Amino acid sequence: MSKTILYAKNTYELLKIITNNPGTEIVGGCTRIENLPQKFISIRGIKDLSQITRHERYIDVGPGATLTDIINIGQNHLPQILYEALISIANPQIRNIATIGGNICSKDRRLTLFAPLLALDAKLEFRNQIETKTESIRNFTGIPSKFILSNIRIPIDNAELSIFRRIGHEHLISEKSASFAFLADTEKNSILKIHLAFAGPFAFHSKDFENQLVGQRLPLSQKDINEIQNLASSEFQKVATDQMISDVMKQQFLNLTRYSFEQLT
Repeated sequence: MSKTILYAKNTYELLKIITNNPGTEIVGGCTRIENLPQKFISIRGIKDLSQITRHERYIDVGPGATLTDIINIGQNHLPQILYEALISIANPQIRNIATIGGNICSKDRRLTLFAPLLALDAKLEFRNQIETKTESIRNFTGIPSKFILSNIRIPIDNAELSIFRRIGHEHLISEKSASFAFLADTEKNSILKIHLAFAGPFAFHSKDFENQLVGQRLPLSQKDINEIQNLASSEFQKVATDQMISDVMKQQFLNLTRYSFEQLT
């Protein structure tokens, strides 16, 4: 069966096309798409969706920007946790094609950048022909109907402690793949800020978990860490219920949680 490929020169044309052609799917670099949709349009080549703008406290990144484009901003100008996640993905050839929008919007699972962007509390901007709206990636479940993802705003958070780890095969996405992100700041021998995130078969981030740890005295004892790990396990299980996740992957998450908090002792 033949497929319909549509083209747009700019965001205005893109929005007009998806409004007038129901069922059209937007794609990026197509690095993980085995079977292209019946009707699709690529954002590659649309300049205003590929721009990267640096500000003092954040970076605006268009969804069509490739992973290489973002890496080329430079390690010193990116949050360390994001830079480590970017260079862990596939190989330079794939990173030259794969887009940040495609990484965020993957339908079957949350990919490598999702956990660090969760930890950083990146903001997603959506546009249609009439309005623009913004939401935290922590609330993201999918692009609203007849909207496009038009921008990703990434805070420049140079946390005191920054940890990123991939779970599963190196440079390869499979059912065993996931990513883990941890950010922490301390002040006067206590925890000032904690952000912990996991992404794979599903995304995990718990504001309640983080809030309970703010003000925790340092250094942490082994008893403190055991209690934190138990709390993390309880919160994680609330999200993991009925989700396809192996005991091995859950244990890896808990091991990384323990390891991260041990760095605060």
